[in-house]
Amino acid sequence: MARITQIAQELGISASTVSRALSRPEMVSRATRDRVLQKARELGLEVQCSHNDMQEGRNIIGVIVADLTNNFSAGILKAITNLAEQDGVQVMLGVTNENAATERKIISEFNNYNLRGLIAMPVGGKSIPLIECKNVVAVDRPFIGRETRLVVIDNRNAVQIAYEHLRSKGHKRIVYISGRSSLFTFRERLETAKSCEDVECIELDALEYNDLYTKAFELTNILLARSTASRPTAILTANNAITSGVAYSLTLRNVPMPDQMALVSIGDPEWCRFFPTPITTVKLPEDEMGANAYDMLKHSEQQDRVRTIPPMLLPRSSS
Repeated sequence: MARITQIAQELGISASTVSRALSRPEMVSRATRDRVLQKARELGLEVQCSHNDMQEGRNIIGVIVADLTNNFSAGILKAITNLAEQDGVQVMLGVTNENAATERKIISEFNNYNLRGLIAMPVGGKSIPLIECKNVVAVDRPFIGRETRLVVIDNRNAVQIAYEHLRSKGHKRIVYISGRSSLFTFRERLETAKSCEDVECIELDALEYNDLYTKAFELTNILLARSTASRPTAILTANNAITSGVAYSLTLRNVPMPDQMALVSIGDPEWCRFFPTPITTVKLPEDEMGANAYDMLKHSEQQDRVRTIPPMLLPRSSS
């Protein structure tokens, strides 16, 4: 123990970190492990460093998701963890809640471990967090300014098929409600909506689930207060959180769907199927996204850099 304490003091790290580096190398970064081993040898401490010790770290991956209150993030995580469990791989989880500072803190913590790889839903801030892990797969959105392998939804097609569905029902006053376009997914969907005829696009200044829900609820009340001639006949929402705010407002104000307002959601939370008026959705297959992200991480030698997952329209009574 005296030698461990001495190593810790000379390296300026905790004794517990030194202990982990010597006995559980998978629990520290390779750089920390190497520093501890070098200092131990300088002090004349014999260290057994087997090949298997260094490979133990290959059994841990990091996963960073945006928001576990959203079934989209939760579905991606579930698919990854199910596959990881089958392979005997442990998962370290971080949740950003769409906060760039939180993302940097999580990645900084993950850098302390000898991870096999990292799957992340990046926040997309301009300040790129330093990721020491080389095997990185982004899911749903890319890291801005850093090239990694990527699994994404065909966002433009998601908006297009929803729009075409509403147009086929005769709607010519459609409001598209988006979250803040600083986020990759919102930006791609908003750009597509702006190119569509007879669509009024409104961008909420929000990213986090509860903020999107609250602001969508308030905006819907404002839209319903418009005159009959200017009120939309259909609302298309950019994600699940916005959908929940819109649906709650329509319900409280007793607005029948689709007679007085049609509603289509990009994203298919389970409750949409069981809502008093089942809500038409564009399904984003989060399980398929998670499975593809894990496969790309597991088979890092594969050549494909980007996998694009097609969405699917699920028509229901709300439209």
